[in-house]
Amino acid sequence: MTAAHVKGVAGRDGPDPRRRAVAPGRAAAAAGMTKEVTFEPVDGPINDRIDDACHAKYHGSPCLAPTIAARARSATIRVMPRETTA
Repeated sequence: MTAAHVKGVAGRDGPDPRRRAVAPGRAAAAAGMTKEVTFEPVDGPINDRIDDACHAKYHGSPCLAPTIAARARSATIRVMPRETTA
């Protein structure tokens, strides 16, 4: 599992990104695997790259505007697999 970026359309005051960013010991499931993960706030050029991908995917959709709004950008988090020792 590599890093993934998640936006909270409700912004930092929305329940999901804020809760996940501060709650330790979370797990994420993808591609049939479940991994322990950490959540990190992000800022900077990565938001432009994410917005470009949103433009490509949601062009013409009413979902685009809230997805690329400043409120959603401010709530972008990076989901990282947590290092575990066996």
